[in-house]
Amino acid sequence: MENDFSRPSLVKVLFMGLCLGTANIIPGVSGGTFLLIFNIYERVFAILNRINQSLVLRLGAMTFTAAKNLGRKGSIRAILVYLQEMDFFFLGKLALGALAAILALSDVMKYLLVHHFPLTYSLFFGLILVSILIPVRMLKCLNGPVIVCVMLGIISTVAVSWLVNPYEKVNIKSALLERQYQQLHPDGNLMDKKIVQGRQDAGEKFTGKYTLEEYVYAGICGAVSISAMVLPGISGSLVLILMGAYFDVISAISGLKSGHPDALIFLLCFGVGIVAGGLLFVRLISFVLKHYYNTTMGFLIGLMAGSLHALWPFKHAVIMARQYVREGNDILMIENSRIYTNINILPENLHGLLFALVFFLVGCGVMFAFIRAESS
Repeated sequence: MENDFSRPSLVKVLFMGLCLGTANIIPGVSGGTFLLIFNIYERVFAILNRINQSLVLRLGAMTFTAAKNLGRKGSIRAILVYLQEMDFFFLGKLALGALAAILALSDVMKYLLVHHFPLTYSLFFGLILVSILIPVRMLKCLNGPVIVCVMLGIISTVAVSWLVNPYEKVNIKSALLERQYQQLHPDGNLMDKKIVQGRQDAGEKFTGKYTLEEYVYAGICGAVSISAMVLPGISGSLVLILMGAYFDVISAISGLKSGHPDALIFLLCFGVGIVAGGLLFVRLISFVLKHYYNTTMGFLIGLMAGSLHALWPFKHAVIMARQYVREGNDILMIENSRIYTNINILPENLHGLLFALVFFLVGCGVMFAFIRAESS
C-alpha cells in the first residue's frame, strides 16, 4: 500500500476524488465506472465492507482511551495508525476530492438546468445512451431471465418518471409559499423595511425553506442514490433525476455556499441517507452481484434504457402566472415562470433540434471516451 502521507499519493488520490465527484454530479457518468478506470473498485468495496459493528466499537474504545490519556505521547497516534491500516485515509481523500468537485460544479449545473434545460438534457441523454454499453459488455450471457430483468428495469424507470411530475411538485410548493407570502405582504408592498432586513440576514437564519417531508425524502434519496453510485455503468445523479430530487440537491449545495442553514440541514439529511444506504446496500449489492450477476446486470441495463424516457430533452412546459419561491428569509413572487413537466414532446423548431443534436453528440463522444479509457 502507498504511503498515504506522501505528497504524490495525496495529489493522485485527490485527483481521483475530483473525477469521482464530477462523475457523480453529471447524470450518465458513473462513479463506479471511474473506480474501474482507476483500478480501485475492489479496494473501495473492501474498505466499505470493513465498516461494521466491531469496527465502530473498537474505534469508540480507542477514542475513549485517547480522551482519557489526552496529552500523553501517542494517545492519538494509535487511532491514526489504525485508520491507516484499515485504509480509511485513502477513502477520506477520495471523498474530499469528490466533495470539492461537487461544490465547484453545483452552481454550473443549477444554471444550466434553469436557463438551458433542453440542451442540458440533450447532453445527459447522449451520456446515458452510450453508457448503457458498460453493463451490456459486462454481461456473461443473454438468456430469458436476463431479458425479463431488462424489461422489469425499463418498466420500473418509466413508471417512476411518470409518477414524479416536476410541475406538480412546484405547484404544491408554490401554493404553500403563497399563503406564507400573503402573511408577509398583507398590503402587497414588496419593499417593506422588515423584508429588506430579512434578505440581509438570510444567510444567518433558519427560514423553513423545506418541509419535514422534504427532509425525510432527501434521506431516502441519499440512501437509494449511493447504491447506484457504487455500481459500474449507473449514475447516482441519474437516480436523483428519476426521483425528482436532482435539482433540489444541486440547489441546496449551491445555497450552502451562501451559508443558508436550510440548505445545510437538507444536505445533512441527504448525507445521513448516503451513510445509512452505503452501510446497508453495499453488502447487499456485493451479495446480489456474487449470486445473481447476470440478472442484476440485465436489470441495470433496463433501468438505464428506461431512464431515456425521463431524460428526453423536449418537455411540455407550463407557464405559471405566479410562482412563489423562497429567497433567504423572504418569499418572492415570480410572474410567468416556465415550468417543465414530465410529458415528452417533439421539438418545436429546427433551430432547437439542431442545437440539441450537437449537445447529444457531445455527450455520446464524452461517454465513448470514458468507455475506451476503462477498456484500456
